[in-house]
Amino acid sequence: MNLKAFKRLFSYMKNYKLRFNLAVIAAIIGTSFTVIAPMLLGYITTTLSYGVSDGIWNSTEGVDPSYVCTIFGTEVSKVEYIVFLIVVLTIMYVASLLFCGYANNSFSHVTALIIKDMRTDIEAKMHKLSLNYFDTHVNGDVLSIITNDVDAVNTLLGKNMYQIITSAVTLIGVLIMLVTSNIWMALIAAALIPVTLISTAPLSKKNAKYYAAEHEILGEVNGYVEEIYSGQNVISSFNYQDKAAERFDNLNEELQKKAQKAEKFSGGVMPVTQMVNNIGYGIAGLVGCIFAINGIMAIGTVQSALQYVKTFQQPFSTVASMSGQLSDAMAACDRIFELLDEEEEIPDPESGLVPENCNGTVAFKNVQFGYTTDHLLMTDVSIDVGTGQKCAIVGPTGAGKTTLINLLMRFYEINGGKIIVDGVDSGKMTRHELRTHFGMVLQDTWLFEGTIRDNLKYGADREVSDEEMIEAAKSVCADSFIRTMPGGYDMMLSKGAENISQGQRQLLTIVRAIIADPEIMILDEATSNVDAHTEQTIQNAMATLLKGRTSFVIAHRLSTIRDANMILYMENGDIKEVGDHETLMAKGGKYADLYNSQFAG
Repeated sequence: MNLKAFKRLFSYMKNYKLRFNLAVIAAIIGTSFTVIAPMLLGYITTTLSYGVSDGIWNSTEGVDPSYVCTIFGTEVSKVEYIVFLIVVLTIMYVASLLFCGYANNSFSHVTALIIKDMRTDIEAKMHKLSLNYFDTHVNGDVLSIITNDVDAVNTLLGKNMYQIITSAVTLIGVLIMLVTSNIWMALIAAALIPVTLISTAPLSKKNAKYYAAEHEILGEVNGYVEEIYSGQNVISSFNYQDKAAERFDNLNEELQKKAQKAEKFSGGVMPVTQMVNNIGYGIAGLVGCIFAINGIMAIGTVQSALQYVKTFQQPFSTVASMSGQLSDAMAACDRIFELLDEEEEIPDPESGLVPENCNGTVAFKNVQFGYTTDHLLMTDVSIDVGTGQKCAIVGPTGAGKTTLINLLMRFYEINGGKIIVDGVDSGKMTRHELRTHFGMVLQDTWLFEGTIRDNLKYGADREVSDEEMIEAAKSVCADSFIRTMPGGYDMMLSKGAENISQGQRQLLTIVRAIIADPEIMILDEATSNVDAHTEQTIQNAMATLLKGRTSFVIAHRLSTIRDANMILYMENGDIKEVGDHETLMAKGGKYADLYNSQFAG
């Protein structure tokens, strides 16, 4: 992860700066107490050694004054001095526990808030992304970013941030204490820094590379698992279980290899660090003994210096032990920010226009569109659909029927021209305002996990009474089957509404559209997944529903749209023929060929 991404990660702390700074201060104070402790232990050792050599414990006669302190103006014996230092040490350790405990809890609290903000940003970003992003990215990979990658960052901030800060304070504090004790010991400790960094740099670079690759493969695995789970019926029907398992095994094996390499190089950092530190500790011990023998350093000072050298190694060991998690979090952070930097939909105008008269008129004026600017599918589309008219869209698979609807709803932006809804350029309306004028019933049903009641009222931009909901359900003969369900309208639908039939799911989406009460309806072969009897019932209900409303109907069975005021025949993304049924049949063009082919003996 580069420095820019690192700064961006910590920019999330701006809302919690006070608490974070207090936590840092508490960590510094708490760690400082543990850094000072070896010095006091050294004083105790030196005083003890002088007392043993002097043979005098209950008086201060003949004692080196540098090892007998005056406590509050009173000269004390060695025993009293040692007891005093032990009491001070105890107080320092307790204070260190309190300060470090507060710091650790504060870091955990701030981390939880930061991760919450990060997930909120990702969720908000998902609503701003264009449909093209979801068309070109596997769902499982996106889910992997939201779950696995965010959890990796949570581990970095929640568990490692405290250790990183205390390690930095320990490193600086110990170096200062060593300089005040003996400059040579300080130089030995300082020399460990470049040696450790040089020794571990190649391993750190490798594990960062493989952790990044591991996250990419993990996204593929999640995507494939989501795919085979949702398509389990098809997999079983075509006896594809063995091939599906083989594909999963290949991905799983590749993930295992990347993870193994990442852990191998990550695990290699710790032994190298310990080896360098142990060598440095041995050299420091040898130098300390020479200084003590020659009277350059007191024995207690040698002890505290050696303890500082050993403590000086701990930050490196700590960081080394976290190297895998750090590399993992860095790779995750890059993927998260890559998602957050994805191109968004064109922003809504700050003060979008609102139609004065909502009568359901729609007009395409010289519309141009292509998924890429260098390859336009629609070159110059101009149509006018009046209030209450039925516009049918037909054509072979892949002709662009759904694309036309996506442009109407502004799921994609046009490359040229205008789409006018109720007399207002849809590009100058907010998407929320535009989409309140439309109701949609699609061939692919979407119901969420919740009660039938909540699902039916989902599309309404207002309060809907139970009486209105029931009346809408009755209009498409859905009320009768709903009441036979356990709990009726309060029945809980499972994920994807798998606990009711496909036809029933379709009926519920139609009721939802009726409750929304828009002036323009979009139907994408809305009755294709129900039986013939139910289809006829729904067709009758739809005739009542669409009366006085403008409608766009994507139809595959052309017999259902003979009464349409306008039929658009599409091919290769563009509109080739426009007219009503009689006009197009008389023309004898592509629509006529398609219509006749459905009734050919």
